[in-house]
Amino acid sequence: MKQNLIRFLILTLLNTVLYGVIIYFMEVKMETFRFVFQALFFGIFLGFLQVFGIPFLNKNKKDKK
Repeated sequence: MKQNLIRFLILTLLNTVLYGVIIYFMEVKMETFRFVFQALFFGIFLGFLQVFGIPFLNKNKKDKK
């Protein structure tokens, strides 16, 4: 469980930074608070999906075989 938490935090940070870089280079104009909120939401959601969602779906797929 500790390994999943560390992996979740690293993936969340990475996804948040990547989202921020993409928005920066696309030159989207928005308020700072909104930008930070969207980047954090995207990072947390995608980190959760990568750590807990995808392995859960793959486990269920293997059980059906």
